[in-house]
Amino acid sequence: MKFFLFTLVFFALTFHLYADAFLAEDRIYYSADSYKIDYENEIIYANGHASFRKEDKEVYADRIVIYYAKGQKWAQLFNNVVVLNEIDNNRISGDYGEVLYNEDIYTVKGNTVYTDEEIEITSDAVSTYKGEESMFSGDVRYIDSNYEITAPVLSIVNDIATFKKESEALHLESGDMIYCDTISINTNTGDAVFLERVLYVQEEEEGEDALLIRSDTVRYFQESNTYIFLGNVFVLNKDFSVQSTVARYMSDAGILKASGDIVLQEDEKYTYCNNANYDENTEKTVLYNKVNGILFNTRN
Repeated sequence: MKFFLFTLVFFALTFHLYADAFLAEDRIYYSADSYKIDYENEIIYANGHASFRKEDKEVYADRIVIYYAKGQKWAQLFNNVVVLNEIDNNRISGDYGEVLYNEDIYTVKGNTVYTDEEIEITSDAVSTYKGEESMFSGDVRYIDSNYEITAPVLSIVNDIATFKKESEALHLESGDMIYCDTISINTNTGDAVFLERVLYVQEEEEGEDALLIRSDTVRYFQESNTYIFLGNVFVLNKDFSVQSTVARYMSDAGILKASGDIVLQEDEKYTYCNNANYDENTEKTVLYNKVNGILFNTRN
């Protein structure tokens, strides 16, 4: 394969980096303190403040090795790796990287940090695919204006962040925690879905016991700060427990509304009904629709 290499000394206003060489066939601009070219094996070794640009991506590292042979279009990045995405305005840093530059696939490993205008994510490794999907793995820690979430695995596709396997979410404003297997968050709206073995734990205030709610699924709506608990709902606080099919918890107002085949227990007292409302401020419970058993006030 014939290889074209043009030496350049230029600065383009649309680029952030200075380039002193150009890999014409693959449209890559690259620069370094020093570099050498292995023409026989079609490899470029760029050493010291190395960088290259391919379309909307800029890459920086202490050392970059670019393979440009047919069928071997990739690059290795060593130490102090930084990948900048100009279109999505995000930045990834780490210890080591690999790039399939013609396929627009970038992988960074070791102490990785991803940042954009809204989010910071740390992990052991991150891969981005054609600017459409990002995959994070190993001790993932995600922070935005609403949540701090830890999980082993995270994928982000079309502004939907999905966390897998033993995920923990801290709601930053309230201090409440949610534990589950899967979390899906709309990074634009802050709305979220929590799936599989969901446990909601209200932040425990001084002198008060925490409210615990378990269910199959939870839907959270950021604008109203409301949680919808669906399937096998179990609510527990210091005064009573409630089993129901559905529960709505309006966090700002401190009101819990349960519906569907409700069983309410206080000590040895059981009450059955279709609807129940609990107000955290007054500590009063109101039961209605097909009430059977004992109606009681939770205030002693």
